[in-house]
Amino acid sequence: MQTGKRLRKFQDSNTVMSQDEQLLKSVLVFGANANGKTNLINALLMLKRLVINPTTDELQHLRVDTFGYNTENTSFQIVFTEDEVKYDYCLEYNATEVVREILKANGQPIFTREQQNFVTVPAQLAALTENIRKNQLLLYFAQQNNETHAKAVYKWFVEDLIFVNTDRIRNGRFKILQNAAFKRRFLHFLQAADFNIIDIEVKERKEAIPAPEFLMKKLKADDDESDEDIKFIPSVSYDVYATHQSENGTFSVYFNNESTGTKVFMFLALYMLNNSEKTLMIDEFDRSYHLELAQALLALINDKYQTNQFILTTHELSLLDAGLRQDQIWFAEKNRFGETELFSIFDFDDPALKRGDFNYKKRYLEGVYGANQLVNKKLLLEALIGNEQREKK
Repeated sequence: MQTGKRLRKFQDSNTVMSQDEQLLKSVLVFGANANGKTNLINALLMLKRLVINPTTDELQHLRVDTFGYNTENTSFQIVFTEDEVKYDYCLEYNATEVVREILKANGQPIFTREQQNFVTVPAQLAALTENIRKNQLLLYFAQQNNETHAKAVYKWFVEDLIFVNTDRIRNGRFKILQNAAFKRRFLHFLQAADFNIIDIEVKERKEAIPAPEFLMKKLKADDDESDEDIKFIPSVSYDVYATHQSENGTFSVYFNNESTGTKVFMFLALYMLNNSEKTLMIDEFDRSYHLELAQALLALINDKYQTNQFILTTHELSLLDAGLRQDQIWFAEKNRFGETELFSIFDFDDPALKRGDFNYKKRYLEGVYGANQLVNKKLLLEALIGNEQREKK
């Protein structure tokens, strides 16, 4: 999300200042299918889960997802700002132990760990290092023991790094529409995008569900227990209904029965209107709605009054020419080892390839930037027809 040096285009809208450094408000990752666009988001999600979901004992394995059964260590490094402090967090580990872990705040080391050798630790943790397991993140342990910087970093992972999962839209997200002021903004947003929705109703549905501890006991038990032995706890679900306007009057539609495009747009609207200064990740950003709507959303994302950052993957090539800087346009492409490489238009040495007065989509389709889908139409047809049909012809 760092800006390209000496690049002035859309500086007042598509970038934001943070800790005296200019950063991008959004990046779009293009590329062929199965070239690793989604894995960029998956990697960030995996790091988030490692931080916020600790191991509970020394026998539990740390989460790994290595490529091609690779047995080498997994490593991450992420730099971000929280509470006006620039943090740099490094983690190297494997399934059984943390190999290396470093946290810096504004360039100053907060802790440094090499396996079970704690080179640098905050004073309040100095007497507790023997309590840290080899498969336990020091970051989690530190925040649990009230270390200020570790708490800020943990908070960023929990609250500020957000995956907008449009594959699993949870109706519970819509409970914020019970706030009348937010609901008015939300409806205005939908109507501005040419959706004929004039009202939203969120209904609470109370029900009793089996207690989690009972379910675990049930799974482990050899004998069946009667339903009378089940312990139930109260739970609240939310049903969402949208009122549509038509020439024949109004009608109500249950949210799950809306078109996929409408559901995705409503879901995105919740996140965009209810967050500020967050990092939001959206896979297949353009999915299920019209190009003009995707372009309008992208313009809104890059507007100077919008304060979130967005990491977006997309197959919609027309967005290449939708008011983006060269450093906002990224490509994912697999090398000859099957590993994904990421690069932006700004990375190209040839200045002619970076000029903003040319059609980026046209260049991409011509193969100038690589990262495109190489389809052998002749072989596809041969597979469709089959050997016997080809011989007859």
